Amino acid sequence: MKKLISLLLCCALLVCLLAACGGKNPSAPDASAETSATVVTPADIATEPTASEPVTEATEEHANDHVPVNYKGLEAADYTLEDVIAVEGRQPDLTYELDETTTLYIYNDVTLGDLLFSQVQFSFGDAYNRISCTCGGDEEQSVTIDRILQSMTAQFGEPSESGDTYRWGDGHTANYATLTALNETTVQLAFYFYD
Repeated sequence: MKKLISLLLCCALLVCLLAACGGKNPSAPDASAETSATVVTPADIATEPTASEPVTEATEEHANDHVPVNYKGLEAADYTLEDVIAVEGRQPDLTYELDETTTLYIYNDVTLGDLLFSQVQFSFGDAYNRISCTCGGDEEQSVTIDRILQSMTAQFGEPSESGDTYRWGDGHTANYATLTALNETTVQLAFYFYD
C-alpha cells in the first residue's frame, strides 16, 4: 500500500514538475530565492543559490566560531551518497530525477537530534550540496519554527535574521543553514555545504 501511495505521489510530483517548469530550464538557479523546496514539489528545489553568499555584517556578528554548521556530522561538500546512507542508517525511501544532472535522495520521517522532519531531501551539485529538511502538520507553525530555532541556536549559536528567515554560519567556511516558512503549512530547515 505504501509503495502504491509513493508511486502515485511520484506521478503527481512529476506532473507538478512539468507544469511548474513551463518550458523553463529547471536547473537554472534563481539567485533571488535562497530556500524554495517544499515537501511535495521537487520542481521548486531547482531554484537554489548558485554561489556562496558573501558574509554580511549581521552574519559575522552571529557567526558561530566553535561548531561548524553540519548535518549529523556532514560538514563539507565532499560527502557522498554512501556517507548519507551511513548517517541515516538506511537507503533513501525515494529517488527523484530532477533533471539530467540532479537527483534527489529522499528520506521520510527523519530525526535530527531532538527534531523530527517529515521529509529530508539530499541533492549534490557542482558548487555545493544541499539538504532540505521539511515538516508541517497539526502543530501551529510558529511553534514548529520556535522549536527548530531553539534547537539550532543551542547547537550553532544565535542566527542572523532577515525578514522571516533565520541563518546560521560557522564564521570559517561558506557553509550555512537557513530556517524559513515555505508556505502556510510547511517549514524548511536547509543546509548548504560548499567545497
